Amino acid sequence: MDQNGRQVPPFAPEEYARVEAAAHLAGKSPEDFVRDAALKAAEDPFLKALGKTRDRVPQLAEVFATQDTHAADPNGAWPDPAPMGSRDLRESQQHGHAA
Repeated sequence: MDQNGRQVPPFAPEEYARVEAAAHLAGKSPEDFVRDAALKAAEDPFLKALGKTRDRVPQLAEVFATQDTHAADPNGAWPDPAPMGSRDLRESQQHGHAA
């Protein structure tokens, strides 16, 4: 199984001791534990999405640059803020303000 070269990256002694302990708890060899962890990380949807941002960021920047930010009101007034949530209401009541 040495077809891909060294299977376990070089760890400092204290790091390797932690890997060995975690592998033992998982019932695996340190090599299998590291391989499985690396493969699982490679399949992470968040990491996959990050990999696609190089293509998407310029596209999104172009979309946002062409949007009219004052389309709702030609006078440029900001829209009404979002309605108050229960937490906002509680905080305003604690400070003696009526909602």
